[in-house]
Amino acid sequence: MSARRSSMSFELRNHPCSLICIMGTVQLRNELFLPKLIELIGEGHTVTITARGNSMNPFIRNNRDKLVFSAFTEVKTGDVVLAEISQGTYVCHRIVSIDGDMITMRGDGNTVGTEQCPLSSVRAILTAVVRGGKTYYISTSRTWKTYSWLWMHLLPLRRYLLAVYRRL
Repeated sequence: MSARRSSMSFELRNHPCSLICIMGTVQLRNELFLPKLIELIGEGHTVTITARGNSMNPFIRNNRDKLVFSAFTEVKTGDVVLAEISQGTYVCHRIVSIDGDMITMRGDGNTVGTEQCPLSSVRAILTAVVRGGKTYYISTSRTWKTYSWLWMHLLPLRRYLLAVYRRL
């Protein structure tokens, strides 16, 4: 999910942040928004944003799902992370492999193509997805874990599954 703009809908009380949105939605370009989001996560805040982009379909849907990001102590294959793949370019994709200090990521909606970056470029980890008023906590949701595991292992069939999904 590497969109040009992101929606921000979070509230931090008593925080000197110029991007606070208490009522409504503020849309900013990613180069302004994401560094501030990363700064807030680095300060220990959990930040919720509206998903933008289609690269994580069918698990994360554009303008429908809310993504909850937090700081992390470690990442593993299968985790969905926010990473800076080059200066000022961010993606929210799933880690498909880790080789030493390098990670390889792929969006769930992508059948080919990956991104690589150093582990030090991971800025946050996805800890929950809010959809239709229900929160799916990534670390404890059996549904999320099962679907994620299946999707990662169905890569050879993903092209056909996505074609069916896109026609629905």
